[in-house]
Amino acid sequence: MQTRRLVIFMVAGMALIFGWQLFINSMYQRHPDWKKPGSATTQPVGSPAMSGSATNPAGMNPTATTNPAVATSGPTSGPTTAMMPLTAAPGGPRTVEIGSAKADDAGFRMAITLTSQGAGIEGVVLNKFTRTVSRADRYDYQRPLTTGAGAFVALATRSVEVDGVTTDLSGVNWTVEDRPEPGVAAFHIDISDGNGPVLRIRKVYQLSARSEVGDMGYEVQVSEQLQNLTKRELSVKTTLNGPVPPVRELDTSDDRQIVAAYNGEGRLKVTSHLLNDFKPELAEIDLTKQKDKAYPLVWFGASSVYFDAIVRPIPSVEGAASADYVAKVTATSLNPSAKPEDRLIGTTMTTQAFSLAGGGEQVVPLRVFFGPKTRALLQSNYYATFPVGYDQTLDTLNSGCANYCTVGPLISGLVWMLRAFYFVFRDWGLAIIGLVLVVRLVLHPITKKSQVNMAKMGKFGPEIERLKKKHGENKEDLNKAMMQFYKEHGFTPILGCLPMFLQMPIWIALWSALQNTFELRHANFLYGLTWIKDLSHPDRLMYFPDSGFSLIFLHIDALNVLPILMAGVFWLQQKYMPKAATATKEQESQQKMMQWMTLLFPLFLYNSPSGLNLYILTSTTIGIFESKRIRDHIKEREEAEKDGRVIVEARPTRGARRGDGGVATAEVKKGGIGGWLADLQAKAEEMRRKK
Repeated sequence: MQTRRLVIFMVAGMALIFGWQLFINSMYQRHPDWKKPGSATTQPVGSPAMSGSATNPAGMNPTATTNPAVATSGPTSGPTTAMMPLTAAPGGPRTVEIGSAKADDAGFRMAITLTSQGAGIEGVVLNKFTRTVSRADRYDYQRPLTTGAGAFVALATRSVEVDGVTTDLSGVNWTVEDRPEPGVAAFHIDISDGNGPVLRIRKVYQLSARSEVGDMGYEVQVSEQLQNLTKRELSVKTTLNGPVPPVRELDTSDDRQIVAAYNGEGRLKVTSHLLNDFKPELAEIDLTKQKDKAYPLVWFGASSVYFDAIVRPIPSVEGAASADYVAKVTATSLNPSAKPEDRLIGTTMTTQAFSLAGGGEQVVPLRVFFGPKTRALLQSNYYATFPVGYDQTLDTLNSGCANYCTVGPLISGLVWMLRAFYFVFRDWGLAIIGLVLVVRLVLHPITKKSQVNMAKMGKFGPEIERLKKKHGENKEDLNKAMMQFYKEHGFTPILGCLPMFLQMPIWIALWSALQNTFELRHANFLYGLTWIKDLSHPDRLMYFPDSGFSLIFLHIDALNVLPILMAGVFWLQQKYMPKAATATKEQESQQKMMQWMTLLFPLFLYNSPSGLNLYILTSTTIGIFESKRIRDHIKEREEAEKDGRVIVEARPTRGARRGDGGVATAEVKKGGIGGWLADLQAKAEEMRRKK
């Protein structure tokens, strides 16, 4: 009766929540003027959400092709007239491309499209990788972020301040210089006052060929050169945009984040902020110093689970880790009122004020990394060595309580084992199954002991009933008597759940390994003969992203077969798993509730990576056969005891290994301590039977 009520309650609850969701969606369709909670709103230029400087705080390029300069306060020295950018180039913005977007090009690792508007990056194409598993389009990111206020262009120079007067450069076309050599592009702009040009800003991008740098071909050198065109001293500082976050990769959560590394007394201290952390009440985060101990900044950027975009200011002092000319680095939400998954985050860097003598120059050198988060690449000598240390972005998603189960050595060990199995099978899905076999083999002794324990407990029904009658409704005395009974018979209730508890850290670590191991991205299962084409995403036998719907906490936009199979396997496991006797109705209800929760577990994993679901499905299936073999062993032992024989755990004899027959019984003797213990156990069993 209680089980029936529980099922009715759960079904009614799910129907109520699902019906409410359908009702709400239908009401929004009938009233298009209604706004859903958290929907994006257009922020006007200069609104509080975009605040941060006197000109264009978020670094947005307005849609107009020409922008007047915006003077903030009067200059501290020199002329008092506001400076204006000269007309740098006629017509609209121009684009220049360096590198190559050709698939797996032999010359360059990437192609970078540069725009004359702000001398920034309009796009980066990594030619070795594809954007999706079903298309051959190369992986394309660093596209401008667009809102109602304009476009945020990566690495664009946003403004320059000369003697205290700020000039907005975000929407100004720079002059494109003739390309001096392949892989190099240069732009310049002149800043003037009422008497003529006073400052030239020249920006150079240099991308090295693979033949020159090999794996370091994912790094582009950027230099911003400031040249004093007058005979007097100038005070100059600039502000430029940082990189744009990569596109989202995960289905269950937003994996994109802002990352920053600090010099913690000779060791990198990396912090990360998920895009979800930026809210209307926290639209801007200062990255200039480490929060707790004010460590100086080494590099900053944006990251997804599989790709990095990092800016590293090169120190002017040789051997230093941090650049002393960096005054401020901030990460700002461009649309803080939008839904978490739609938030756009931009980073900006402002330099210290440089004192330029008449005719003098100052260079702001940067190295910008646009590349994959492969362990082979980021753990190489160059990228893993201080102060670069980009390998620390491999595990930036591991935070919170799960961090205790996803420490680096455990993840690295799982990845190493996966690679070892992949070397044998040449298939990542089979490598995961191989990992399952190893884990089940290691945990087999504990699994066997727990199931023997549970089977023994299942036979204590008559004794449990006797205790119930003896103590009646006194639950406290009944629980004490039960614990004493368990202790006398050597039964530990928690032992039945121990194998699952021991596997949970492995499941969580494997989850992180699947999300942080680049090789599993777009990896198919069984040599491409199955419908599973990407082990880092749900298996998606049928995919309908435009017709998806939400069900309680679950968004369904595909028919995922592995979770459905997993639910069936879990049901079989619950049906044939030995169950402990229950003393009270509450314990019986708790046991049934746990069974239902186990069946709900596949719902939580419905949109999880197919590699993780393949692991759990394989492990559970093997566990069913393992449980059957253990039950058969228990049955054989019980029958042997009835016949007066005692089965002793012993190694197979030579005859048994040759197939000559024979079983490990009391007649099969073992030498040493093992034989002595076997004899002692046989005598104890014989004395127990005589009683």
